[in-house]
Amino acid sequence: MTSEPNFFERKGVVAAFGILALLGGIYFTYPSATGQVTGNVIGNNIFSTVPFIGILLLICSIVLLSYATVKKK
Repeated sequence: MTSEPNFFERKGVVAAFGILALLGGIYFTYPSATGQVTGNVIGNNIFSTVPFIGILLLICSIVLLSYATVKKK
């Protein structure tokens, strides 16, 4: 007896979230290379949180896209 996967378990939805995470990661990581900062940065610390969020989004997108390609259904 097989059950229908819910909305968030479908392969296309996982791939769409992976692509969105990839685009968000590029958006938040790229400005750090040019010296411009996007979003609201709190304080003038050496460690900026915006590029860190971008790197986390890139890692999440890699995991989501690899899961979507390996998933059978």
